[in-house]
Amino acid sequence: MQNQEKTDLNKVIEFLTIKFPKSFSLKGEAKPLKVGIFNDIAGLIGEEDPVSKTQIRHALRRYTNSWRYLEAVVKGGQRVDLEGNDAEPLTEEHVQHAQTQLAESKAKFQEKKKANASKDKKPYKKPAKNVANPPKRKAKSESQGTKPVAEPQKELVANDDFTEGKQVQVKLGASPIAATIVETSKNEVSVQLASGMVMKVSKENIFQA
Repeated sequence: MQNQEKTDLNKVIEFLTIKFPKSFSLKGEAKPLKVGIFNDIAGLIGEEDPVSKTQIRHALRRYTNSWRYLEAVVKGGQRVDLEGNDAEPLTEEHVQHAQTQLAESKAKFQEKKKANASKDKKPYKKPAKNVANPPKRKAKSESQGTKPVAEPQKELVANDDFTEGKQVQVKLGASPIAATIVETSKNEVSVQLASGMVMKVSKENIFQA
């Protein structure tokens, strides 16, 4: 193992799982270790092994403080030796200590998670107002549209008012035009336009001038 790997406690834990597979593991349910197991391991580590006793001590602390290990320390459980054999029962005091430590560790993790989440949220900033060029307000007529002006209602010529020479307005198409009555009958009236043209028009299309 290289120097960089020696300082990596995860690598040391991996080494322990390989050398003592019946007591250490990386996955699944962990086994509570017997009290004083460090001394047992230290007695089996030689110069040829790529880890030091100090690294093993630190790795054991990390291993036994992990959530997976603390969750395995339960009432009625057994501690095991390096061969995986039952060595001693878990005491009530040790079980209570493990549960307290687990709860505190999870609480700290949640607090740290919330703190990191709040840092990631950027505060909302209102867009700066453009004082130099404020937006132009639309004129009322422009924003609401120009309403068409209704034409004044034309007054029809009464039946007894159709007299020759009377100036009237005659509706021919969209707009009425000026004309003069030249002859009247029961339903129609002959009118002369300004152009000199004489034509017959229904009384309902003749209005007061």
